[in-house]
Amino acid sequence: MLKLKKLFSVILLSSFTASASAGIVTFNDRGLFESYIGTFVVDNLDTASGSSSSDLSNDDYSWTMSDYACVNSSGCSYSGTNPFDEGSNDWVWTYGSGSFEMNFEITAFGLDFANPHNADTGEVGLEGFNSGIKANGSFFGVATDDGSTLNSIAYLQNTSYLGFDNVTYSTTVNGVGVSEPHTLAIFSLLLMGISLRRRKKA
Repeated sequence: MLKLKKLFSVILLSSFTASASAGIVTFNDRGLFESYIGTFVVDNLDTASGSSSSDLSNDDYSWTMSDYACVNSSGCSYSGTNPFDEGSNDWVWTYGSGSFEMNFEITAFGLDFANPHNADTGEVGLEGFNSGIKANGSFFGVATDDGSTLNSIAYLQNTSYLGFDNVTYSTTVNGVGVSEPHTLAIFSLLLMGISLRRRKKA
């Protein structure tokens, strides 16, 4: 019986430890991403007024990458059709990897991206996950599936140059259910209860 209790304790400990690590879902389709997260904010960077990120007035977040703010695509030559010319023409050209730093906790983050220097060759990574596609003017997003939150989003680009626009983020995620570690913990408690009940009857 003592060995059984120790086994249950180990299972419970490992279950709650596993649930502390965030589960991430990735999206290459903006429509599916927005449907999944429900409520969200889209920053089309139309507040750009100069040639650096400090000229982009957004109180929600900032980023650490070296950049150039392309106001109306001015000063930003583009190889091929510029996907950022639709709607607001303001976008950001980055020169390396870094991170987005949020001023509050979020549950989802995504953006439109492209390689302005050589179309159809850019690929972006967020939180260690790669987009897997290099089409000109693609979307990539990540969202937690267990209610956990993020406030720093790692940004990785596979080319020397990359552009991004329509930064999208949310503090809510729809359809969050009981994760597998929690299910395992509940099952362990149930087994322990049955075992103790049998012991009392004996």
